[in-house]
Amino acid sequence: MSILCIETATDAGIVALARDGTVVAEASWRSSSRHGENLFGHIDAVLRDAGVERTEIAAVGVDIGPGKFTSLRVGLATAKGLALGLGIPIVGVSSLRVLARTIDAAGSVARVALLNGYRGDLFAASYLFDDGIDQELVAPLFGPPEQILPRIVEAAAGREIVICGAGVEEHLAAVRAALGADVAAGVELEGPSAKAITLEVDSQMRRRGPDDLASLEPRYLRPSDAKLPARALRPTS
Repeated sequence: MSILCIETATDAGIVALARDGTVVAEASWRSSSRHGENLFGHIDAVLRDAGVERTEIAAVGVDIGPGKFTSLRVGLATAKGLALGLGIPIVGVSSLRVLARTIDAAGSVARVALLNGYRGDLFAASYLFDDGIDQELVAPLFGPPEQILPRIVEAAAGREIVICGAGVEEHLAAVRAALGADVAAGVELEGPSAKAITLEVDSQMRRRGPDDLASLEPRYLRPSDAKLPARALRPTS
């Protein structure tokens, strides 16, 4: 079964085609919130490299956040359009789970994904992925690092902690302070990988099946800055 996977939650864009859990073709690029300009070109290139027609795609997986507002919507709208047009299932996955799967570590390690939440905040979560174990130690959180990181450390319960994601560089001083040591050796700064998103899409498809196409929406975590006016607005002539 061929599954097309799309990752646009951050500046690191990824398109990958997986067959039976193995990546057979992929494209990755850096985009400053301009995924809409090149996403379809990368999809066509990946399908061409894999020798697969669009009509042969059996399902589509897509990162639904947290992440950048516009980038998330571009990726999800593209994935939903493909699913609707081809009549195939869609599965949305968490950017934090995808990031955690990027970490190359053996044993019972707390894999922590940190994304920049902007304005001094973090998106964060922690997981165990080891020998068939898939456990969420800390569900996705949003907030300042001084509130988030102690919860990450407490949930690790003495396990080794390995951290990845763009939030590390932005908040490195706070990360070091929370862990009480120089964490440089235990940090992976790279973004998500094609292998990681295909693993997560395959895992979620097996565990819970596809999502409802109509109701699948981005998961921003950050509350909207938009506020309704205190008084109803009246049109003026």
